[in-house]
Amino acid sequence: MRTSWMYCVILSVAAASALGARCAAQEVGFVDLTKVTAHRGLRRPSPTRGANEARSGVQEVRPCFDSVNSESELRTTLVSLDRTHYQVGDEPTFEVTVENVSSAPLRIPFSRHLADLQPENPAQKFAHSELQLVLWIAAGTEWSANTGGGVTLYGAEDHPNTMLTLSPGEWVRIIGKGKFILPAEGVSAELIPSGHPIDHVYAQVSLYRVETLLTATAAATLSREACLRQTQGGSVPIALASPRQ
Repeated sequence: MRTSWMYCVILSVAAASALGARCAAQEVGFVDLTKVTAHRGLRRPSPTRGANEARSGVQEVRPCFDSVNSESELRTTLVSLDRTHYQVGDEPTFEVTVENVSSAPLRIPFSRHLADLQPENPAQKFAHSELQLVLWIAAGTEWSANTGGGVTLYGAEDHPNTMLTLSPGEWVRIIGKGKFILPAEGVSAELIPSGHPIDHVYAQVSLYRVETLLTATAAATLSREACLRQTQGGSVPIALASPRQ
């Protein structure tokens, strides 16, 4: 009897723990980027008298080379597309979830408006975070390319309501528009006749810490990728045809 009683207690505790884990896993944020106009245009300092009006820009991206050892991990799942058949150049509406599947909370940017993060003085260097969500088109397991378009969310810790904490098991849902293109003119001609047509789409996210400095005629941007492990959730099957087909 005592053994049976202890067994029942253990089962009850295990069931309660599992239920608690399921209850903790939840959606904590939602944004539909197809229903708003994002404010991304940045103000520039006034030009000095006699300054050259030609504009230039420098953009440096420093990728992460050690994501395998990162403690942060996100699972990105392409939940749905607005249809199943597309041509190159079409702009699909997609729904994606981004879930924290690591054991520690993770802060992510969650505002559609970059311009709101710029200091009052446009000549002042400023920093912000970016979450870049990109659609990848793929042909079986033979080939894939990040040419499905995507969206970007922005945030900064000193701007309220632009950053979001994802606790373990929590996720956000994002609706946006992409654009299907091919990386080179000959790619589809090589893939489709070979028996490996483009047949599905998946999504992936990256986090960046970005510093920007503007003058009247120049812009300098440094983007540092945050190291995190990526887990691919679901993909969506499609048929993608080139315009000449």
